[in-house]
Amino acid sequence: MKRLAFVLDWINTLNEWVGKTVNWLILALVVEVALDVILRKTTGKGLFWAFDVNYMIYGTQFMLAGAYTLKYNAHVRVDVVYNRFSPRGRATLEIIFLLCLLFPASIFLIDACWEHFLVATYQREIGIVSAWHPPIYPFKAVMPVTFALLILQGVVIFAHNLVTAIKGGGK
Repeated sequence: MKRLAFVLDWINTLNEWVGKTVNWLILALVVEVALDVILRKTTGKGLFWAFDVNYMIYGTQFMLAGAYTLKYNAHVRVDVVYNRFSPRGRATLEIIFLLCLLFPASIFLIDACWEHFLVATYQREIGIVSAWHPPIYPFKAVMPVTFALLILQGVVIFAHNLVTAIKGGGK
């Protein structure tokens, strides 16, 4: 039991660290956008790499913060229905959601994204939207990592909800 508690704490710590780390990316995004806007206003020309950097930074932050958001139960949910249940009922709903939606969808998406990442890496895929043509295969590694982190955090939530569903009481 101590080993399971250690693993669950480790997963929580990992997702806490990842979430807090990627949240700092917003500063890089703000600086980059501000610099681009200032250059556009003063010189009439923006940064040729701005669009690519924007979607890479924002996409990385958005994706990797998902498990952190799940850890804090901050994802969107229809609380009008959810709050009508007892703690045991809510835990049971969470277990059903995890088993029927989060775990299967995340496993499917890891498989699909991993394949896309491998193909992109093999082909040394580059962006074609701007004149910069940055390599985007490292950016594609974020997707399977994201869904792996979601599964790990889902395991923590599953364990807590299983205890609540069996024993009853609050979370």
